[in-house]
Amino acid sequence: MARKKRSQEAILERTNKKRRQEDALLESGTFEDAGELSDSMIYESTVAIPKKAWDDEEQDYELVPRKIKDVEEDMVEGLPIKINGKVERNLVKQTKKKDIHQQKETNLEINEQPDAELDESQSSDEEEDTEERIIELKEDIADLVEKIMEDPEENTMALTRLCKMAGSRNPNTAKFSILALVPVFNSIIPGYRIRPLTDLEKKEKISKEVAKLRTFEQNLVQNYKSYVEILKNLSRVANNDTSIKVNLGVLATQAALRIISNASHFNFRADIFTLILRRICKPNLAADPIAHQAIETIEGLFNADDEGGISLDIVRILCKIMKVRNYNIEESVLNMLLSLDVLHDYDPNTKDDDSLTPMKLKKKDRVHLSKKQRKMRKEMKEIEKEMEQAEQVVSAEEREKNQSQILKSVLALYLNILRNKSVKLIGPVLEGLAKFGNMANFDLLGDFLVIMKEIINDTELDSLSPEEVRKVLLCIVSAFSIVSNNSNMKISIDLTTFADALYSILPYVSLDADIELSYKSLRLADPLNNEIIKPSVNVSTKAELLLKALDHVFFRSKSGSKQRAAAYTKRLYTCMQHTPEKTTIALLKFIDKLMNKYPELCGLYSTEDRIANGNFNMETDVVSRSNPDAATLWEHTILTKHYCPTVVKGVRSLGTRSKEYSK
Repeated sequence: MARKKRSQEAILERTNKKRRQEDALLESGTFEDAGELSDSMIYESTVAIPKKAWDDEEQDYELVPRKIKDVEEDMVEGLPIKINGKVERNLVKQTKKKDIHQQKETNLEINEQPDAELDESQSSDEEEDTEERIIELKEDIADLVEKIMEDPEENTMALTRLCKMAGSRNPNTAKFSILALVPVFNSIIPGYRIRPLTDLEKKEKISKEVAKLRTFEQNLVQNYKSYVEILKNLSRVANNDTSIKVNLGVLATQAALRIISNASHFNFRADIFTLILRRICKPNLAADPIAHQAIETIEGLFNADDEGGISLDIVRILCKIMKVRNYNIEESVLNMLLSLDVLHDYDPNTKDDDSLTPMKLKKKDRVHLSKKQRKMRKEMKEIEKEMEQAEQVVSAEEREKNQSQILKSVLALYLNILRNKSVKLIGPVLEGLAKFGNMANFDLLGDFLVIMKEIINDTELDSLSPEEVRKVLLCIVSAFSIVSNNSNMKISIDLTTFADALYSILPYVSLDADIELSYKSLRLADPLNNEIIKPSVNVSTKAELLLKALDHVFFRSKSGSKQRAAAYTKRLYTCMQHTPEKTTIALLKFIDKLMNKYPELCGLYSTEDRIANGNFNMETDVVSRSNPDAATLWEHTILTKHYCPTVVKGVRSLGTRSKEYSK
């Protein structure tokens, strides 16, 4: 080693001497005085000096960084840039970059690491995600997705790896993997539900194709289950948690919404329904940016479900969650039940048993079959039954069973909310009862009537706001709808409370400016009111509810009488002076229909024909105390000057009819 070191020093010394001589020649500007080099010098300069020593010295010199004055140590000089025609130095902050080759080797070994080592390696990179790392991560995920899309049955390991990456502690890895798995599952999920194999099926001999398909299906179910569990864990996050967790929770809920829209028939749909409903069953949905989209998704599933299985699962889960939350939710969540399209043709009182049970043929009409034909016929029936189960064909009997269970759960939920006296949910409950109340059975009739009577009695009918007017109208319509459903039973139910309540609120209904407007109507905001009032979901306008209530009182129940008809006619004429055009025309048609049932009402149009003595008391809200038979419809003359020609025509028609009756 010492000899080698001395030889290198000698070589360097000779090299430096030769360089000094050449520099002296350059200073003089000529090579004439140089003389001739001896052969030994030429040999030493060409052969004896190894080229590697010179290259190493140049390389060392090149690797030495430049020293810039008044600059921080972590700054390096990049390529110069030109600004406003001047070339200026470009100083770039030095960043610590990981070796790209080392990253690739690490990513290739992710699938071979156990779960614990995978989590540790990912958590160590949690704070060191550079731009190159993110780009490389996206490329790896894209490669995995491409492999799965090309041949899902052959690349089940790629799907397993992508699901493991979705559960990573690294937020970027989890986010990109969750988003990538949504179109993957939407593409590879079959159109049927995969069931576990029985012991007999596992032991039987099958072909290679069937074995390959079964292996793929079992791996798909396992990976899908793990993915759903990841979404459930991420979505359960408080609104005041860290921003990373909140964003991942929103992302997980969005993924669940996109998957359930296309795979509502597949396995573990109850888990996804629970994930979504827990997210929206909160008292303050304004803080959740995904709540509105979740409600629209559930309503879309209700509207598209014609068999009832999906709607039944959602309703059952919703009832359980609302009970746990003590019904402390927003009304928009409860209004989702109004979209239950599967109940639109359900009638619990009429069951066509003949259509459900096959007709038995007489012996003389039967076709004679041999023993072999009967055996083949039996086998064909079994095959058809298996095909129906595989295609998820729901029979009419099963659909009716689903409808019955859905209606039972919904009405029980409405009853529990009314008993709980949740003020902000009374409106949506009454909306639902107005729509589904006619399907209620006799067991729930008494409970609903008692609660709705309490609501009316607790409401001050002397001074009503527009919201309270609507609430009373909904109570009246719901009560009569429930009773009309059980009208075939030989029972007598007194509904005088609801009829008198309708008579009391008629003036408030007529003075309501939004009587013909629903929540979908366009309207300008009140410039004098700074409060933001969110309208509830109104299925019917107040004018429609009024006409329904009047029809129930006089034509669909036994609550109507001649005295009550006269009092209502007098008050309706008073209200028609204030109601809008369309509502006035509808009320005139109702009075015309009422006069067909009670011709004695024609005497109210004349001052000469008196039905009773005394004076009419228009201030009282009790029909029996108002003496309606002594009333005179002097408003009839005022309405003949109405601005609408259709209203004038209807009023004159009623006047002409009353004159014909008096003759």
